[in-house]
Amino acid sequence: MVLKHEYPICEFDSCKIPLIQPSAVVTESLPESCVITFFRKELERFAAENKLPVVGYLRSEVLDIPIYEYTLGATRLCITMAFCGAPGAAVTLEELHAMGCERFLVCGGAGALERNSRVGEIIVPTSAVRDEGVSYHYLEPAREVACHQGAVQTVTAALREMGVPFRTGKTWTTDAIYRETPDLIELRRSEGCITVEMEAAAFFAVSQYYDLPLAQLLYTGDDVSGEAWDPRDWNTQKQIRDHLISCAAELAAKL
Repeated sequence: MVLKHEYPICEFDSCKIPLIQPSAVVTESLPESCVITFFRKELERFAAENKLPVVGYLRSEVLDIPIYEYTLGATRLCITMAFCGAPGAAVTLEELHAMGCERFLVCGGAGALERNSRVGEIIVPTSAVRDEGVSYHYLEPAREVACHQGAVQTVTAALREMGVPFRTGKTWTTDAIYRETPDLIELRRSEGCITVEMEAAAFFAVSQYYDLPLAQLLYTGDDVSGEAWDPRDWNTQKQIRDHLISCAAELAAKL
């Protein structure tokens, strides 16, 4: 049943049978535990160093993303990248789920909304402000979407055991990287957001829709908290990114 609204983005259909099923466009069969990252160079290096086989692809007209298999102890994992932005995140999760993945650990970067933050701080987001479009196709309209509570509890407990410093908090998911205005940044900060990125709300919404355990690790990269943008060399933090991929694999095995 479609809930009508003046604005199309707020219309929601509770029907569970879409015209196009992801199972119609994928053929691979994958392990149940999955790591999704946005760090291409670091993932390629990790795959080469560990001699990981390619067991499938996420395909698109623009590029095909390899899916690697990795064994950690007795657990078989797959590790891959996501397409960029909220729509890409949703498609990635839909297709990986259709290929057999049931538990997800996502790792990526985010802009820092808090003043005096440091590059590389690890954030485990517990909820996301839904300032994007995809989540409204999976859940009824609301201001925020929560991350899978059980997955967050498992991940935060494991990080403590591993001795990895982290924080939890709310993130702001936006579709418009070049429309992060000072007033919007201040508004999101007043709502309690400590980071800004482009995918979390979509990941959380699809996870909730299918009841899939999913948690996310973000590292604070560029700084958007001040009067001017400070990139802080966020996209060259190789050591942080290498660490996050290894950490994500270990955490995915515990979900």
